[in-house]
Amino acid sequence: MKKLLLLSTAAIMTLAATAQTEHIHVFRNDEQHHTVKASETQQITFGTDEKGTQVMNITATDGTVTQISMSAIDSCVVRPTALPEFHFFITDYPNWTELQGAKDDAHPGTMEMIGNGMFDDIPTMELVEFRGRGNSTWQMTKKPYRFKMSKKASICGLPKAKTFALIANYIDCTLMRNAIALWTAQHLGMPYTNHCVPVKVYFNGINKGQYMLTEKIGIGGGSVDIDETTGMLFELDSNYDEDYKFKYTWGSGWSQNTLPVMVKDPDIAELAADATVTNITDATAYFNLWKADFTKMADAVTSRSASESLSDVIDIESAVNFFFVNCLASNHEMQHPKSFYMHKKSLEDGEVYHFGPVWDFDWAFTFDGQEGQSATIPMVSSNGDYAGYSFIKLLCANQEFRTLFKAKLDAFVATGGGYDQLKAYIEEYAYLIEATARENGVLYPSSQHPGVGYVTREDSYNFRENLEILKTWIAQRVAYMQSHKNYGLYE
Repeated sequence: MKKLLLLSTAAIMTLAATAQTEHIHVFRNDEQHHTVKASETQQITFGTDEKGTQVMNITATDGTVTQISMSAIDSCVVRPTALPEFHFFITDYPNWTELQGAKDDAHPGTMEMIGNGMFDDIPTMELVEFRGRGNSTWQMTKKPYRFKMSKKASICGLPKAKTFALIANYIDCTLMRNAIALWTAQHLGMPYTNHCVPVKVYFNGINKGQYMLTEKIGIGGGSVDIDETTGMLFELDSNYDEDYKFKYTWGSGWSQNTLPVMVKDPDIAELAADATVTNITDATAYFNLWKADFTKMADAVTSRSASESLSDVIDIESAVNFFFVNCLASNHEMQHPKSFYMHKKSLEDGEVYHFGPVWDFDWAFTFDGQEGQSATIPMVSSNGDYAGYSFIKLLCANQEFRTLFKAKLDAFVATGGGYDQLKAYIEEYAYLIEATARENGVLYPSSQHPGVGYVTREDSYNFRENLEILKTWIAQRVAYMQSHKNYGLYE
């Protein structure tokens, strides 16, 4: 097992620390790209072709020659490392160039992983299923994926699990927004925070570009590590597409005062069907117990004054950490709400609700339907009929919450604190993914998607320029959080 890659504050990889597989990357000014392994390259020569054009010739060890016009070459770099490569082959549709049909359609297949010196290779193995994932992202050109193995395994240093997700980051022109948010959550000490490993993905032999390998969110050792027979993971999400769900309403009952609450995990019906595992035999009755418990917690948030404590129903620090990450990212999807997770270990007395894990930051930071989102606007606002706004505002106005939030912010911006460490992480992660990010931009040029929230996305080919814009935006965001009366959380 190679050293754990960029997974936590303590595990930022020193690139020279492991045996590397050097790659030669040729960037072109006609927005094309070539990558070859140094170990598979016999020689590189320069000359002229039959038309008298100056060219670079890359001769592989097998004798094949790649010829590139010198006038087309923007730059040529050698990286001492390259991302792990995942090769997936779909057994039932070997000729497909991309997944088709519904995202839930499961296909048998095989997987091979080439670690490129970062991780041990994984020989070809059978998969239980390979399928799509996501909501709006499933409708886009670069599909997000999920794969499941027959038994739990650690992939690229991630905790052992059967199922892993591959995030496309299609609308992220830096391919770094999720990584930055997750690093911040890890820095704050949020348990069950997803890890991210940048990888290259091939589907039926076709290069699909750079992805982010991460855990599938759910109850289990690979994600929210609580007992599924006693605990619950809720998702507040306007997609409202799980089997067990309800609408929590308070006050006037207007849509701004209605939260869509869903059971993300466990599968209550499955638990009820297996009486040997748990005494849960009536799935609906069990769901109603949790519905009543969630309602009790939410009633405390919506009915108590800002000066009253909420610590008897909520872990305040987890709430502060959760909204710190989302505020830093200016993640407006909180107000819909979308991908808003809460969990509780059991219904026993003394247990409280914890916020998290944090999730889904491609539509955040500099992006809000298109690049150019301002860094100086609140995370949530009443500018629209949003179901999450009122609930979040009430929680974030609580004095316990505000006091701890300010302390976290002060520590984060202090010299040598989280912000300085984040800037160092950004530089290292950028160095690692730059070549593949530019290649990804060749595969997926800038485009518009009017059918999916009127998305206008920029590609990742101009990676360094995009990154500098993001770094400037983060600096402006941190300053805004320091100066804003509500720390940038709400208006």
